[in-house]
Amino acid sequence: MRIFLLFLLCAAFASCNHFEFSPNQTFDKISLKDVNATNLKRLGNGADDDTVTFVLTGDSQKSRDETVQFCKAVNAIKGIDFVVLAGDITEFGVLKEMLWISRTLEDLNPPYVAVIGNHDETARGKETFLHMFGELNYSFVYGGIKFVCHDSNSREYNFNGQIPNIPWLKNELKPSPQIKGFVGISHVPVNSEDFDGKLIKDYTATFAQTPGFLASLNAHTHNYQLYYPDNSGIPYVITSAMANKEFLVVQIINNKISFERVYF
Repeated sequence: MRIFLLFLLCAAFASCNHFEFSPNQTFDKISLKDVNATNLKRLGNGADDDTVTFVLTGDSQKSRDETVQFCKAVNAIKGIDFVVLAGDITEFGVLKEMLWISRTLEDLNPPYVAVIGNHDETARGKETFLHMFGELNYSFVYGGIKFVCHDSNSREYNFNGQIPNIPWLKNELKPSPQIKGFVGISHVPVNSEDFDGKLIKDYTATFAQTPGFLASLNAHTHNYQLYYPDNSGIPYVITSAMANKEFLVVQIINNKISFERVYF
């Protein structure tokens, strides 16, 4: 009997790719690593691309089936340079959730990047995101446009006055001869109660005072919205949730930005 039980145990180890010892683990043997950096390398800088076209989506938590459909819908559109998932990849910040969605998004033809959402910062989700996707605040340049991706999940830091990191944003938004325009991307929008109210004025002023700042893009509310929080004329745009089977196609031509709602 002991030999038989030992045989079953060995068979179990041999048949499994990995064991999940705790829902709080941040990576395992099959986890992805540095997805953003890998996909940005694949994207390149688009130096010869005078028309920047990308997809903005968000809140993929609990929506794996819709994410499969989303990939098919995006792949059917010609000319998409890249895709941005604007946070809330997961509902509970669990490794397995993040892995399910990221593995599904590998079916996209264009490369994709992600920013962290408030749900992604629950449990040990922040550590999982750091391992799987990379830094919480990062930027990249494509087609002469600098995309400044950042953590705006103020509530998860108890509104400590440091998230979003405005000094970091100001540094990233400094003018450069190689940069024609700027786009800010984060999860929680400035008009949400989950955004630190003490930082709203400085945050919007930072964008307004940046020459060539084109738009602030967000998710979080699960519904599309276009609004203007000040008199700068800068559009603040919220994309719908994955579960609503809707995303935005954003296009930038000659430093003019436009948005198209797409249903799938």
